[in-house]
Amino acid sequence: MLELIVVFAVTAAVVGLAGKLPDARKVKRIIGSTHIQPIDSLTDGAPAAIRGEVDLADPEATTIGPVSGRRCVYWVIEFDEVGMGGDYRELGRAAGGHPFVLRGETASARVVPDDPRIAVPPIERRQPSGPFAGELGEIAKRVCRRMNYPQTSYLRAIEYAVLPGMTVTVLGWCTLEPDPEAVGDVTGYRKELPTRPVISGTRRHRLLIG
Repeated sequence: MLELIVVFAVTAAVVGLAGKLPDARKVKRIIGSTHIQPIDSLTDGAPAAIRGEVDLADPEATTIGPVSGRRCVYWVIEFDEVGMGGDYRELGRAAGGHPFVLRGETASARVVPDDPRIAVPPIERRQPSGPFAGELGEIAKRVCRRMNYPQTSYLRAIEYAVLPGMTVTVLGWCTLEPDPEAVGDVTGYRKELPTRPVISGTRRHRLLIG
């Protein structure tokens, strides 16, 4: 069974297509206006914006996206009630996955996806009547509130998954840790250990991936 990090929805009103921007569009807009830094130039205890290729922190550190069945390092699902006119109301969210490594041209960083906002290409599943079946249905039961108009609307699940080999941009907060890939190269008494960045989110700097 997938280890779940459940994030309950806080949207209280129906959000129409003409309303506020969905999270993924907000993330794309923020990332598009941010200066990308070389990974080896990051400072401990400071904001970070980096780009690279997703790699596994551990060969077994993958999970399966419940909507798509894709092997990934992290996924987020948004459940919505969608009306006949295209308006929708968020019912709940769920997420699961593992930390991963982001490899740039000259250095790498470890990314800890603690409730990130993600803007990678989504995969969608719709259920015109009744609940989803299987594991996706079990997840929906745990995180979703009741639909307001089940007779005239349908249930939608949108999955955003971060895949191994995918090139992404990550915005968050940087701290430094000993680099496990370089410790073996250290020789000499009191030689300073090499470090690598760890990118995560804070209360003021939400982790963004896109």
